[in-house]
Amino acid sequence: MLFEALEYFHNNSRCPKYLKDFGQLSEIIAIKARFKRCYKSWQSHLENSKAFINMHLDLNPNIYGSSSILIFGAGMCNDLDLYYLGDNFDKVILLDLFFLESTREALSKYNNIFFCELDISNSMEKIHQLAKHYQDNYPKFINVLKQFCEKNKLTNSLKEHSVFNLIKNNETNNIISLNLLSQIPLAYENFFEKTFKKEYREEDCSFFYKYLIKEHLHLLTLIKKMNKNVLLLTDIQKFVSDSSGKEKEKESSLQGINLIQHLGKISLKEKWYWDLAPIGEINNNYAMKLLINAIKL
Repeated sequence: MLFEALEYFHNNSRCPKYLKDFGQLSEIIAIKARFKRCYKSWQSHLENSKAFINMHLDLNPNIYGSSSILIFGAGMCNDLDLYYLGDNFDKVILLDLFFLESTREALSKYNNIFFCELDISNSMEKIHQLAKHYQDNYPKFINVLKQFCEKNKLTNSLKEHSVFNLIKNNETNNIISLNLLSQIPLAYENFFEKTFKKEYREEDCSFFYKYLIKEHLHLLTLIKKMNKNVLLLTDIQKFVSDSSGKEKEKESSLQGINLIQHLGKISLKEKWYWDLAPIGEINNNYAMKLLINAIKL
């Protein structure tokens, strides 16, 4: 806990307030600590992720003789083979909400890795403002949230999205989404629960959580239409089992959303399980694992 507190202190001044209100700085630090505790349980998932990505990259040089790769949800890069990526691309662009100073320092040995701090959902700062404005009027907030979804829905154009300038040139041919789709709504859910307290009900906001996932999938399909090589790694189901290994609960990670329905035809798909929380991580009686789908659009 001392190291986590020190990490928070070192990153606090640089992290935007709205991200701290969403609990994202604390969550990133917690994930770093969780990685250390659960490394053995996570290892096969991390190796599967690296192997899938390396195998399905487009390594053909573009007409300008240089290339870059853009990675959404890069986090601390535990599931990336940075040596391989650094050797095969002139620029490796890591995109996420926020990168810890310790992550930046650890990756400083790579002279062709670049960091881009950006909200891939294109929604967090605006939703933060709306929630704070209507924090005493929960029914009104829900109505405004519905209006937000309708107004900000991606249609057939990518040009108004914040990532457009990063991917429009021919140098960026590979786009990887490591955003576990279940995690995109989770930050909002925690923030809404904290902001509206007893008034908040998950079912009131489920339309918004589905909107976030669908918009990310739509974003990837629009990028694919720009003749980019797009890879998506995400969870689709979560399982809870007891200490004997018996499955006790199973549910969709994606608010019931069918990936293929929104992605259309895909080139290939691989799947494996990720032992996210072994016995003792959540509590001493239950463990959680995720079913991962690795997809090439």
